[in-house]
Amino acid sequence: MGSSLSYGDAFGRRFGAERAAAFVTTTLRKTDVAVTYLDQPEPTFQMSEPQPYQDAYLVSMGFFDFPNYQLWEDGRPVRSAPITAPQVTMYDLRAAPAIFVNNPMVGLHFHIPRSAFNALADAEGKRRIGDLDYPAGSGVDDRVIHHLGMAMMPAFLKPEQASQLFVDSVTLAITAHVAQTYGGMREDTARRGGLAPWQERLAKEIFDAYLDGDISQIEVARRCGLSPSHFARAFRVSTGHAPHRWLLQRRIDKAKALLREGHLPLAEIAIASGFADQSHFTRVFTRIAGVAPGAWRRAARD
Repeated sequence: MGSSLSYGDAFGRRFGAERAAAFVTTTLRKTDVAVTYLDQPEPTFQMSEPQPYQDAYLVSMGFFDFPNYQLWEDGRPVRSAPITAPQVTMYDLRAAPAIFVNNPMVGLHFHIPRSAFNALADAEGKRRIGDLDYPAGSGVDDRVIHHLGMAMMPAFLKPEQASQLFVDSVTLAITAHVAQTYGGMREDTARRGGLAPWQERLAKEIFDAYLDGDISQIEVARRCGLSPSHFARAFRVSTGHAPHRWLLQRRIDKAKALLREGHLPLAEIAIASGFADQSHFTRVFTRIAGVAPGAWRRAARD
C-alpha cells in the first residue's frame, strides 16, 4: 500500500473520501506507478480539487454510470459526454483536471508517469511515445483495462493477502497496454538489429567499469541476455564500433581527460586508463590520436 499527492488518501480527499487504498509498483526503473481504489458512494456535489501538476496520466475506470459527467482542464470546461460503466476515462495531469462530483466515485484509478512509459520503451527497445491519444471528456470502451483492473479487486478487498508480484504484473501490463493502444508505441526501426536501449546502456556501464579489460565480452553478453556473437553484431549496429574498439576509444578518452588535468605522470595515467603500462599506452595513444601523450598534453595546455 502507498500514498502520495497523486494517489492514495490525498487523491481520495479531492473527491470527498477520507481514505483511499493504493498499491504502488516501482518495477519500471524505480518509477512509481500506482493504482488507487476510490470507494466514495456519496457525491459531494462540488468541484473536485484540481489534480496536482505532473508529467503523468491518470487512467480511470468507474463502477457506476456517470450520466452528468463534467470535466474541467486548466480551469476551463471541456465538452463532456455521459460515461457508461465500465468505460475508461483518461486525464493529462499537466492540465490540472477536475470534475464536478455529482455521482458516486467508486472505481480504480491508475497513475502512470511519463517516465514509466519511457522506461518501458527503453526496456523493450521501442521508440518513446509522445502524448496519449484519447477523447478528453468522453469514455472509451477498453476491455483489457476492465479485466486487468477487476483482477486487482481481491487485492484491495484483502490487502493482507495481496501479492506485490501480482500487483506489479498487472500495473506493468496496463502501462504497456496504454502505451501501445493510446501512445502508438512501436519498434524503433532505425535501431533494428541493434541492442535494446537498456542493453546498450548496461554494456557501456560495464565496459566503463572495466577499462582495463578485466571482463570478457562473453560475460558482458551474458548480462545483456545475448549470445556472444549476437551481442558483438548488435553492439556494432548500435554504436558503430566493435566492442573492443569502443572500449579502446573509451580508454583514450579517459587518458585525454587525465592529461588535461596535467599533474599525473604518464605511467599513472596509463594504468588509470586501463593500459598495461606506459609503453603500451604511448603506442596506442600515438596511433589513434596521431601524437604522443606528452605532446598532446603540451598542446592541450596552450
